[in-house]
Amino acid sequence: MRSNEFDNLILGLAEFVRRDGRYPYPELLRHALNKLALELTAVTYPRTLTGLLALLEKPVKTWYPGRLLPKEFDSDFGLLYEWGLSEEASRYLYEELLEKTKLSEFATTLTKQIAIENFQFQRILERLQELYNNDSDPERIQQEYVLLRLFLIENPYTTPAQLRKAFSTTRHISIQEVGELYDECEENEPCWNCDRCGPLFKKYGKLRGIKPSACNDHRQNLPFIRQITWKQGLRRLKFGIHLRICLPGIPEMRLFKALEELQNKYSDQLCAIHLYPGIDRYDLQLRFCDQSTWAVDIKDYRSPYNLAPKLTPLFGEGDLRYNESFYVIPIQRLQQREDYIEILREQATKLPSSTHLLSDAVFEERVIHKIEQLREGK
Repeated sequence: MRSNEFDNLILGLAEFVRRDGRYPYPELLRHALNKLALELTAVTYPRTLTGLLALLEKPVKTWYPGRLLPKEFDSDFGLLYEWGLSEEASRYLYEELLEKTKLSEFATTLTKQIAIENFQFQRILERLQELYNNDSDPERIQQEYVLLRLFLIENPYTTPAQLRKAFSTTRHISIQEVGELYDECEENEPCWNCDRCGPLFKKYGKLRGIKPSACNDHRQNLPFIRQITWKQGLRRLKFGIHLRICLPGIPEMRLFKALEELQNKYSDQLCAIHLYPGIDRYDLQLRFCDQSTWAVDIKDYRSPYNLAPKLTPLFGEGDLRYNESFYVIPIQRLQQREDYIEILREQATKLPSSTHLLSDAVFEERVIHKIEQLREGK
């Protein structure tokens, strides 16, 4: 059972209580209870609803698997009290789930599932950011975070062997918590992957991607479409991690690799490129030989109106200071809508005019132009 099943259990119970205990069980609750039935060892899983409700009123530490219990929940409490959420369950619901995930209590099941799955990653991120700011070896923490991000982007499918190979020596990230960002694949389940947008699913007999506006051609004979051979322990990224981490990371890595080629060719001018500096304060940091620094964040949104409110000044303190800052948009978004940048500039009211808004293609041209100026001694 994955650690987010406890969160699913709380969300499902909240919806169950709100329905006054009427059948059918909310989907998240049904899913969480099925998993609980498989994992419960301290007591026998109840056979009746009355027995189940009685169990849920008992202190969580007496029956819930301790290794799967979030440290933020006080296990001296039960989950229910007099047919309602207990005091601690209510606090956890509102402070640890709804508030931190910016999630509505009345959100759809899918929205809740995505938020909770993504929250698993956010917990790792927050812990590493705190360590980075207080540990004596921030460089190692940074390296391990970059390893994690790259692994999730480059391995939408993985195996226990791959996880062990990648994370057996990491000090601050465990193999188990990375594994919890994946779901196990069933033996007879067809598994497909698109190199441009990640794991695919079948609908009406056709392969579909997670974000059709970004990638919608998934014919099986295309070179970037691959069937994944099932093997024991095969795992696929959870939907929320795929949507919020892997998919946005694909254009980030595409730009990084293009810039890395330039850096290898012109290392006297483009001295260094750093991925996710400061534990993901922004996506890329470019350092040039004239001591100037550029900060870059890549955003892939279909609608400029949806993206604009999210654009704020990039963090720029300490080692993350920069001379110029950029928000970079994949060029296909601008090809879909010619006035994309104009709308973005007009609507992004929190963003200073000094921050550049441009496509990834234009940004590469800017970097090349900067390199040429430095080579000419300008």
